[in-house]
Amino acid sequence: MEVTTVETVDVFDSPDNAASFYVYIVLSALGLIGNAFVCLVMLRYRNVFNSTTNRLIFHQSAVDFLGSCMFILQKSLKTSPPDNAIGTLYCTMWWSEWYQWACFVASTYNLLAISMERYLATCHPIRHRNMLTRRRLNLIMATAWICGVALEFHLVLNVFQRDGACHDLWPSPVVQAVTGVVIFLFEIFLPLVAIIFAYTKIILELRRRSKVRINNSSSNNNPSNIFSKANKNITKTLIVVAIFFTCCWTPGGFTYLFYNFGWHGYSFGSFLDQVTGAAVVANLCVNPIIYCFTYDRFRTQARKMFRDECRRCNNQVDNSNDSRTARTGMVQTIA
Repeated sequence: MEVTTVETVDVFDSPDNAASFYVYIVLSALGLIGNAFVCLVMLRYRNVFNSTTNRLIFHQSAVDFLGSCMFILQKSLKTSPPDNAIGTLYCTMWWSEWYQWACFVASTYNLLAISMERYLATCHPIRHRNMLTRRRLNLIMATAWICGVALEFHLVLNVFQRDGACHDLWPSPVVQAVTGVVIFLFEIFLPLVAIIFAYTKIILELRRRSKVRINNSSSNNNPSNIFSKANKNITKTLIVVAIFFTCCWTPGGFTYLFYNFGWHGYSFGSFLDQVTGAAVVANLCVNPIIYCFTYDRFRTQARKMFRDECRRCNNQVDNSNDSRTARTGMVQTIA
């Protein structure tokens, strides 16, 4: 059997690349830790986070956790491909970064699903209750993954291996331009339009309800008012999430579109590419921070988890000290 050796490529080939590498790793690590924390809190108190919105938020954190993990692996595991089928497989399936960007786009479509779910829950509550069953929710989450995998499959088609290196080459400038437009429309423009529409309608509906509530001057302790406050809090939280998504993704979306139209001010590995790439990765780690500062229910349960863990650790220490004291007393008695 022929043994194939793969030579590792040094990622620190220049100070700029080394600096961007460390920035990417730090952001990805924060994404891993933050999203893992969100998943842990929601799993531990799953009876508290059992609503449709919270299930989608959990899925969002799981997708972002996987995206952070894939990003670290993509940046760390770069190799020179051998001149055989293994090298071709490496270039098409790994060097193309298909899996990584599939995770990122799945995150985008899951955020779109959250926005539309909030729109239905706020503006059409009866339709929301009848439509969003557990089965349909699972189908929505699966669709987010299908969209990510399908939209980023073009990365695989343009990659080939030659002379111990991976290359990407478009069939023609026209194909590249058309692909750039399609990617921009379905990954940036249309999701943003839908998200902006959803939250605009939500804000208008919440304002209308607020005016009605003031006119009725009902008690603040009314259960419907308490529910409305919780609904408004999670909606505000998700609006902040959508704003950060827009800020992080829009620059990279436009630069990639211009690049596919032949703009020479952008190239892979350039400073602009590193900045826009860092913004996309930053979006993976910002959501857990938003939840901690703006989502009241999550913040309450996170504090409870920390208190429970601290209390458990203190009890273990006390029990250990008591058993040690008891053993010492027995030894003294025997002596």
